[in-house]
Amino acid sequence: MSQWRFTRRSLAAVLISSIAGTGLAAVPEPPPPGYRPALDTTEGGLWAIMDQMEADVKVSPALVKDEALNAYVKKIVCDLAGPQCESLRLYIVEDPNNNAMTAPNGMVIVWTGLLLRVQSEAELAFVLGHEITHYLKRHSVTNFEKATNSAGTVRLLSVATLGLAALPALLIASGRFASYSRDQEREADAGGFDLVVGKGLDPRQGALFMTNIAAEREASTNRRKDFPYLQSHPQPEERAATIAKRASEPGPQASATMLGAETHRAAVAPHRGAWLEEEFNRGDFGQSIAMIGQLLKAEPSSAELRYYLGEAYRRRNAKGDLENATKAYQEALAQGSAPSAAYRGLGLVSLKAGQNDAARTAFEQYLSREPQAQDREMVQFYLTGIKGTP
Repeated sequence: MSQWRFTRRSLAAVLISSIAGTGLAAVPEPPPPGYRPALDTTEGGLWAIMDQMEADVKVSPALVKDEALNAYVKKIVCDLAGPQCESLRLYIVEDPNNNAMTAPNGMVIVWTGLLLRVQSEAELAFVLGHEITHYLKRHSVTNFEKATNSAGTVRLLSVATLGLAALPALLIASGRFASYSRDQEREADAGGFDLVVGKGLDPRQGALFMTNIAAEREASTNRRKDFPYLQSHPQPEERAATIAKRASEPGPQASATMLGAETHRAAVAPHRGAWLEEEFNRGDFGQSIAMIGQLLKAEPSSAELRYYLGEAYRRRNAKGDLENATKAYQEALAQGSAPSAAYRGLGLVSLKAGQNDAARTAFEQYLSREPQAQDREMVQFYLTGIKGTP
């Protein structure tokens, strides 16, 4: 599926040829705005790799070009980064995984799976502040230097993709030196906390984010309960507790209470349905159900989320899921603003449960609301079968 230009051979050439191995440049931390290291340094070689990766990201078909969404996320990045804003370039990538990264050359990549999951501007700001802190502290530069050998080459060519197939080979390879240590992650959490508080946003949302990561992990149908990036990270429960404790202490965080929940919902609303469909394509319905349940805590009257909860249960089709899907569809329709497809979903689960009258009513409602539906013939086929049942 990947349409990236880089092959493993060209990746090796970039990695080996661009590293001079002469050590880190003696520059202050964090890098000054507009900073660029000399190419004949280890840091300069790292930037060369990131520049090659960024060139690929710029032309990716997975790039989200919605101007309003990009402006929303970019504003948060710049508010947090302050004078470093001019050094940071944002790219939103269509990928259902829950992730973001800031590369050492100032490239900021945000996955749509993250935008789907976070519930407010404050929560998103904590994650972005965490990533910006990695950039300001130059953690990836430190890790990259450790990954080089005395010949100036890099031991990155056997790194697993870890589900990042939608990103270029260079980004996959960068995972080795962007896999931060536990201490670096704790430092990034602390820095993200400070950046969020400095803008008056509620730092407690960082704890909510970590708590929700833990809940998704426990609900995952993947038998490997620890997500790959958690293997080198402190556990989310620990991080949530640390953030919550610090947020409860006296200080400027006591008056930092802005959420920006409505602003965030308005920004993601045009995309949420498509992102949820992409989430289902991952096939981990236990995790998807947990994620939608978390969103419903903040939006209990959302007919859209109730509909997609029903879809998740119906598609998983485990024990008890027919009943759960039926309830979710009915609750969505009771709101009066559910997608028309909620009637189709209700018809399908009713038909499977042997409730032909309920299935007929639901299918007829669906077709009356969507007379030009692409799946009209399929639904008509179901209706013909129901009417022909003795």
